Amino acid sequence: MTHHSIVLEPDGPGSYRFKFATERGEISGRVRVALEGPPDNRSEADQEQAALNQILAVSREFAQSCGD
Repeated sequence: MTHHSIVLEPDGPGSYRFKFATERGEISGRVRVALEGPPDNRSEADQEQAALNQILAVSREFAQSCGD
């Protein structure tokens, strides 16, 4: 799945690898979206949205670290 230049690839249960690329460079990594407890019954689209939300949260923390 591609979303605004973010490429998501499943990487095991509840995990996604991602890559964000622009003309300036790229950032890649891995996020976990698994829920603790019972099996995750969310749709694939909901899990992908959760991965994008995790990437957004990590990018905000990264931006804060760059500003420190």
